[in-house]
Amino acid sequence: AGLGRDGRIDMPCDRRSSVPGDLSRRGWELTEAGDADAALACHREATGLPGAGGRTWFHRARSEQRFGHDAAARSSFGRSLAASLPPAEAKEAHFQLGKLQRDAGLLAEAEASYRAVLAIDPLLAGAHILLGVVLRELGRLEESVEAYGEGLRLNPSVAAAHYNRGQALLSLRRPAEAADGFRAALRADSAFSLAQEALGGALLDLGDADGAAEALSAALRQRPEEARLHHSLGKAHYLRGRRQEAAAAHAAALALDPSFAYAHNDLGNVLSDLPGREAEAHRHYAEAVRLAPQLAEAHSNLGTALKGLGRHAEAAASYSAAIRLKPHLCEAHKNLGAALTELGRPRDAVASFATALDINPQFWPALYDLLDGQQFLCDWRGREARLRELERHLDEWHSRGRLGAGPTERLHAGLAPFHTLVWPVSDKTRRRVALSRA
Repeated sequence: AGLGRDGRIDMPCDRRSSVPGDLSRRGWELTEAGDADAALACHREATGLPGAGGRTWFHRARSEQRFGHDAAARSSFGRSLAASLPPAEAKEAHFQLGKLQRDAGLLAEAEASYRAVLAIDPLLAGAHILLGVVLRELGRLEESVEAYGEGLRLNPSVAAAHYNRGQALLSLRRPAEAADGFRAALRADSAFSLAQEALGGALLDLGDADGAAEALSAALRQRPEEARLHHSLGKAHYLRGRRQEAAAAHAAALALDPSFAYAHNDLGNVLSDLPGREAEAHRHYAEAVRLAPQLAEAHSNLGTALKGLGRHAEAAASYSAAIRLKPHLCEAHKNLGAALTELGRPRDAVASFATALDINPQFWPALYDLLDGQQFLCDWRGREARLRELERHLDEWHSRGRLGAGPTERLHAGLAPFHTLVWPVSDKTRRRVALSRA
């Protein structure tokens, strides 16, 4: 209430009326005018009258929602649905209630509300899409993908839905389908830079480094100050074999965010491939470990850098730290074995190589080192079968063109070529072993 120009008190609602609908309409007029206090007072008065039905509560709920009174709006929508509402307003009440419930973290309740909408109108694309959002947040990814798909069948122009469906597919480890979803998002909105970034990530998972670099470069043109994008582009360049461009991209990420541990780690990987930059690689690995002590891969990479600098005891400590953080990090076990070999602990080294093979029986570099360590110890148990297995792996790698592919493979870098290791096998295999060590 307020004082009118004639000195009489103005009332927000016409209290002479005892009809809830009249007061509800007046409340909505005040809502449209932006007068929150007066509007809500009018709606409260309307719903307090005898005969207040579902529509009266529905309009109160919409007003409460408009002015940010979300908990009150959830209650009022519930009261409106408990009373009698026409189908169109019931559909809207369930839809708005679902949005409010999701915002409050009430995901199971939100799912029920969107399913109630679809029971009334199965062709409402927005309800299918928002159901997909809720199901994804509930961790029910397959159902989420299905709900998004139905919504997009009904309305294929919603770029955000294509994007979110793609993210759900990535979580399901279906990167090819995810990439198609991100492309669909970009067809719907060519300026959707998050979809460009996500497409780049999916293409990296698929091994399409050129396509990833193109997508990530497009995203960077819109968001050049985002360190994460520079880092992802660096990973794409690395897979393309463009080490200098990869180093520049990671350096750009670190210029924007010096505390970006993953960029330090990945820049270390690039620099370790570049002649004469091993000390720089070591510094970046050490910084990654300092910034992210929980990052097992950084500890393992630091160990490799230390081993290359001849600091084998420190290398062994770094590999052990990596294994404590990630016991199934196969390469860390194998590299720990190599460091222990240099420290004169061949039995411990053989145990590390064997653990690496237990984790991944296809990891043939660990098999090679295990055979070498067993030969040093004159331990011939299982040797013939392991030699046959090594020969099979080498034949497979040779057929793929992996052996002799150059320094980027770095197969057992720094270890001597033990020519006598495979004396029982063919000359062809011995030549391939020598080539892998060249």
